[in-house]
Amino acid sequence: MFELNHTSAYGQGVARLSPSDWIHAAVRRLGQDGVDQVRVELLAKDLKVSKGSFYWHFADRAALLTALLEAWEQEATQAIIDEVEGHPGPPADRLWALAQRVFQTPRTVDLLETALRAWAARDEAARAAVQRVDKRRVRYVSGLLAEVGMGKTEARRRAELMYRALIGEFALRSYGSPAISAASLRALHATLISPP
Repeated sequence: MFELNHTSAYGQGVARLSPSDWIHAAVRRLGQDGVDQVRVELLAKDLKVSKGSFYWHFADRAALLTALLEAWEQEATQAIIDEVEGHPGPPADRLWALAQRVFQTPRTVDLLETALRAWAARDEAARAAVQRVDKRRVRYVSGLLAEVGMGKTEARRRAELMYRALIGEFALRSYGSPAISAASLRALHATLISPP
């Protein structure tokens, strides 16, 4: 999942920094301080480069924010789906691998997901990205549940329940609540795949 501890070529100058370095610096800022602190001058300071080097990669802050949302969609959703699809075994096993992967993430992921949703509450572009991600994630879980043998309506309902539990988990852990226990996660998985 998209994490806040990405390492890059900090302080290596324009030739060594990539757009990805700027995006990951923006992700860290977003997760730690919110979107208002994702500013070029602060990111340049974090990366130990001049503000001017930012413009080798992005036209402006808006372009960076767009790239951040696109990277989040790819790394925090599609890359995880691809990883889970590579997991051997039946759909129920892939659903378990997914549950472990997304419910047992570092606290930094919780902060990022919570910050993205706060941003989405007041920004149309962020809201559109979050809605796309939400739909994609629920659709993927629905598909796994359908493969388990559930009808389309029931699969969708249970996928939404799992996803709402995950968003609640992100919110709870973002302010220091303990993570869901392994036993509770197993119970959630068993409930999801149990016959209707």
